[in-house]
Amino acid sequence: KKMPYLYTQGQPVLNRSFFPCMDSPSVKSTWSASIKVPEGFNVVMSASHWESPKQSAGYLECSFDMDVAIPIYLVAMAVGDISSKEIGPRSRVWTEPCLLDKAQYEFQEVTEQFLSAGEHLFGPYVWTRYDILVMPPSFPYGGMENPCLTFVTPTLLVGDRSLVDVIMHEISHSWFGNLVTNASWSEFWLNEVSAPGKHMHH
Repeated sequence: KKMPYLYTQGQPVLNRSFFPCMDSPSVKSTWSASIKVPEGFNVVMSASHWESPKQSAGYLECSFDMDVAIPIYLVAMAVGDISSKEIGPRSRVWTEPCLLDKAQYEFQEVTEQFLSAGEHLFGPYVWTRYDILVMPPSFPYGGMENPCLTFVTPTLLVGDRSLVDVIMHEISHSWFGNLVTNASWSEFWLNEVSAPGKHMHH
């Protein structure tokens, strides 16, 4: 843990300090971004499509596209010494190398089970991939349901999968919150009460 780590947290109205936008849950948009970071770092975003990184003059340039309209608070980015491993047919876990094996064990197999259960209950999963980014300890939440790339606290990595119900809850936001969204923050409770997660089993 020697390299700096940058991440964004858009909910509820913080992405207006990240880029110019209509930062209201009632306004949805598709988006694309091109991010350049120094060599040795990696960048990930809550996007449905990631292009292969290009290297030039000591930098890594990565391009991202989100082709499903989302509320702006769900645009998220992280930059750091980040690597990934597969945890399912449409999922990877991302984190710093020192936590990667532990994170892979915690989330492999169960993530696809939860996605399949969600589709069985709520309909097609429209977000292409479901990846998980294990955050640094400074991340102040249990999880954040950024589409295609849920941010989670490292305190979930307990070694026995006893806290993976957090992933169930975040996956359920793929339908409740991300796809169908409260019109204003006074109705934010609708996002959470509709996405309990613990009932997502066969």
